[in-house]
Amino acid sequence: MSRRVVTALSAGLAFLLVPALALAQAAAPAAAQAPAAAQPAAPAAEKARVDGFRSAQWGMTEAQVKQAVQRDFNVGGDKIKTEENLAERTKVLTVMVPEILEGAGTARVSYIFGHNTKKLIQVNILWGTGIDPQAAPDKIVAAANQLRQLFADSGYEPETVASNVRLNDGSILVFEGADADKHTTVLRLASAAVPAQAGKPEKTEAALSLSYVMDPRNPDIYRLKKGQF
Repeated sequence: MSRRVVTALSAGLAFLLVPALALAQAAAPAAAQAPAAAQPAAPAAEKARVDGFRSAQWGMTEAQVKQAVQRDFNVGGDKIKTEENLAERTKVLTVMVPEILEGAGTARVSYIFGHNTKKLIQVNILWGTGIDPQAAPDKIVAAANQLRQLFADSGYEPETVASNVRLNDGSILVFEGADADKHTTVLRLASAAVPAQAGKPEKTEAALSLSYVMDPRNPDIYRLKKGQF
């Protein structure tokens, strides 16, 4: 994605939100007979474009995405794993990337290829204690806050934006928004306390997932046809 994006989480997650400071300057009065100076037009607001993730763009083949991953993260081809989603009949390339977002620990980045087109249709990035046991939950929350602010400033179509929504499973939809072509960004945060057991103290686990989706309304996945069963 060329420009990216997010909005505030609940106070229960202890997000630190910094208010903007408005600075006003008093204009000196113009000379009595001097014409008012023409004011330059304000630049048009930049619009978000969700084209994929870094060098990997929608419509790329598996071979092209592998090359993009190696360029983006300086990893060898042997570090890129191939999997299949048996239910959706899509292929997935996965790579583990340390410090893709400073402080959040290692991330798992997954590139999904359509069932029919065999081209890139989605990218998922997952951080958390389940991916990196050394990741600190508070750093995961901080990463969500940083991405929230980035996405909030990125020019997604206003009518598509949702944020700070607690979902039925207890996770929080930190941000969701689409660009003019309906390509969509989704950021979710989940956090849970794990009770003490077997002599181990209680701990908190956290997971942050970021997805870039080419066509969420009509994903290129395998589906059973109506009337088959």
